[in-house]
Amino acid sequence: MDNLTNKVNSDADGKFPTIKPKSTLRIIIQSIQNTYAPFIEALRCHKNPNLSSEKSLVQEFVIQNDIQLRKYINSIRIDKEYTDNFYKTKGIPDFAFLPIEEGASHEPLFVVEAKILPAPDNKIHREKEYVIGSNKNGGIERFKIGKHGVGQNDCGLLGFINDENTIDDWIKQINLWIVDLSRYKPSIWSDEEILRKIDNSNQILSIAKRQSDHVYLHHFFCKITKH
Repeated sequence: MDNLTNKVNSDADGKFPTIKPKSTLRIIIQSIQNTYAPFIEALRCHKNPNLSSEKSLVQEFVIQNDIQLRKYINSIRIDKEYTDNFYKTKGIPDFAFLPIEEGASHEPLFVVEAKILPAPDNKIHREKEYVIGSNKNGGIERFKIGKHGVGQNDCGLLGFINDENTIDDWIKQINLWIVDLSRYKPSIWSDEEILRKIDNSNQILSIAKRQSDHVYLHHFFCKITKH
């Protein structure tokens, strides 16, 4: 086992706050994880068997996640392509979870950015888009620079895996990109931002460091490949 793998699997206690079992954050995370199977089934039965764009996959995922969310709680909704009316951030996350209250508007409880792995069309300039993009549109990058997640402590990234690689394979690749960035751009990136598996759970977490603070990123991976 190499040093990076050891670091990923090392005890992460103390690095990330504990999520209480019945908290709103735990309910949201559980609803996302419970969406994988019905989402894959919806794709399998869909009239269009070739859904492959990020936008179309997100739409189908949000539809199925809404069903799972309603099983747990009625005071939260999921919205696709959330526009931030509070901090005026320029980025539009793929979906967000918000409180339901008549006559009132609330900041989102949790926002999620989605990426396809590998990047669509196998374009070299998009290869590392889960982490960093050519137009400051990388998944993790968006949270680091404040395009997404301003005012929030926890946010999410959803990776649709569309090849034969396993989740562990992709975690290793993503972490190699982060470590590489930490060597060439140490003022912006740190190897402490790698993805880590939390012991005795199915959680995958990382810390995205920003100029004056940080945000905890919860990583979700769903295999959509037909291999």
